[in-house]
Amino acid sequence: ASRYCATLHCLESGGSIAVAALAEDFSAMRFGKKLALQVMDDASGAPYVSHKAMKEAISRAVRELRLYQARLQQTDLGWKDDGTSCSTTDMRLPTPAELSEMEARVTAFDEELFAIVDDDLFRILAHAQDCETLFSARLARLQGGLVRAGLLMEEAQLQRLETLMPAAQGDKPSLCQRVLEFRICAAPVDAFRAQQSLAVEYNAAVEVANQHAQYLELNVAGFRKLLKRHEKQIPQPFRSRPGPFLGFHRLVSHRCRSMLDFLRQVKSVLALAREIFEQALPSADAAPDVDMEWVELEELRGLGPECETVLSIRRQLREHTGGVPRQVVSSMYPKPGVDNPPAMSGS
Repeated sequence: ASRYCATLHCLESGGSIAVAALAEDFSAMRFGKKLALQVMDDASGAPYVSHKAMKEAISRAVRELRLYQARLQQTDLGWKDDGTSCSTTDMRLPTPAELSEMEARVTAFDEELFAIVDDDLFRILAHAQDCETLFSARLARLQGGLVRAGLLMEEAQLQRLETLMPAAQGDKPSLCQRVLEFRICAAPVDAFRAQQSLAVEYNAAVEVANQHAQYLELNVAGFRKLLKRHEKQIPQPFRSRPGPFLGFHRLVSHRCRSMLDFLRQVKSVLALAREIFEQALPSADAAPDVDMEWVELEELRGLGPECETVLSIRRQLREHTGGVPRQVVSSMYPKPGVDNPPAMSGS
């Protein structure tokens, strides 16, 4: 569990109003402060986007660009309409070599920015993939527990049951329910404890999933914000790479999305199993000496708006066979909930 990033802890003593206010304040917080608090709270050593270093790299490039533009303006002002040089004693016109050197410095600062981007992306992606590999193993164990408890059935099991119970052929959900009801009635305490154990395991998986989704959301937001800033402030001729740079989209994997979808299905299965248990065996008749209070199932938050926007853009890019149209390149870093992902018509 130490390999997964931790989330900020809510203050439980303040009641629901205080917790809601804290969540709202955190949402409205400036990104740099939000990131710093997350990094400070995360004891796992997970890598995060180098927000400060990337901002400084962009600022250096912008400062050099402004100096270049000022010198270039001097060149424009230093010549008369007839092409002859103005007679000025207080202004030395820049030479073409000086201008070329300044252009190269702007591009060099831009290269420094993308060196940071590449390094961050490599480390964060490796960490995210490691986390998802461990999480996949956790879900496999949870799935095995569901099968052993009779809440899930493999296709081979269903086929054998249909052979033994010909009247139930063609209605697999009803068959599964009847088998579960039989197991509950035969050993109610064991069935109850098995479902409780699975609920605890599910809640632990949800906690890890929510932490991982928050980790992805924060890093995706960091890359998007800084690259959008770069896109606005650094003109195309001075960029060391063509835009848009969407390498950070790889942080949001289809495997992660599939695992979150599986967890949602597990919650539905557990909730349905509880309904079947209570219908098949009312709690008053199940086991008078056993506390039959169910463990509350935690809420899976899933991917955040930043990650969902990434998935939306990737779907459009896959569907568009003619490449990215030039008119939408500058809008490839939309802010979730404010900007719409670029619409790309087919070629």
